[in-house]
Amino acid sequence: MSQAIRLVDASVTDAGALAAAGERLFVQAYGKFSRPDDIQLHVEQYFGRENVLAELQKQGVSYTIAYDDDAIAGFMKISRGPTPDSIPAAEAIEVQQLYVDANRQRKGVGRSLMDRAVATARQEGHAGLWLSVWQDADWATGFYEAYGYRRAGTAEFRLGKSLFADHLMWLALE
Repeated sequence: MSQAIRLVDASVTDAGALAAAGERLFVQAYGKFSRPDDIQLHVEQYFGRENVLAELQKQGVSYTIAYDDDAIAGFMKISRGPTPDSIPAAEAIEVQQLYVDANRQRKGVGRSLMDRAVATARQEGHAGLWLSVWQDADWATGFYEAYGYRRAGTAEFRLGKSLFADHLMWLALE
């Protein structure tokens, strides 16, 4: 791993690379916890190239790619839109996806991406950031709590045909 992670704002030309990274990193993170058919449905729905391309073109949605040399070490998708009732501010950015390659975890990639999300929220005048995370993903919940997020509620998450419970988490910006 190189010394510095390079963050790049994604464009439509990155759709294929983001789709491949999304599938690979999602399966890395959750593949062993879910049924293969559920994983396949989720990957097709959220990480298919055409879906990623459409998301890249949506108003209020942006992706940041973290590169380690020329390899994608992780990525983040943020979205601006309505917040759930349990989130204490109507003007907040959602960290909709944040994935880091398993071989690069605990090396600052996730923190670099989250720092970028916070900087974006501040620049745009948002009161904070929110996200949802699977309640059994202790590794992810621990990262978010160490970063300063606090639990603010729960939500259901559909993965393929299965239903899971997520924590809704909130980070207030001062």
